Amino acid sequence: MSYDSASLTTRDIKWLGVRPTDFKKYNIPEECLIPMTPADMRTGELLLQEDFIKQNEAWSQEIRLMLKLKKKAEIQALSVYGFQYLTQVYLPQKIRAADWI
Repeated sequence: MSYDSASLTTRDIKWLGVRPTDFKKYNIPEECLIPMTPADMRTGELLLQEDFIKQNEAWSQEIRLMLKLKKKAEIQALSVYGFQYLTQVYLPQKIRAADWI
């Protein structure tokens, strides 16, 4: 919604959740990945044109990978490893390693 109002923007937003590079890193099973719809693909292409994304190569790489794989994942995909995996393993590892973009 940054196009709507400057007061709705977050200049220093971080992507902590599941990224396409996490699919293999965390062995997320294929059945937990979601095929991207044509609308998702359009959104990804449009995101690549946004100034914020253009200025952040890590974000660009993740979005390009997502478009290449034509897959996405929600954070709930991690529940395949148990109810508390997200809070006791995934997030603590990400935070300790500063593994966000």
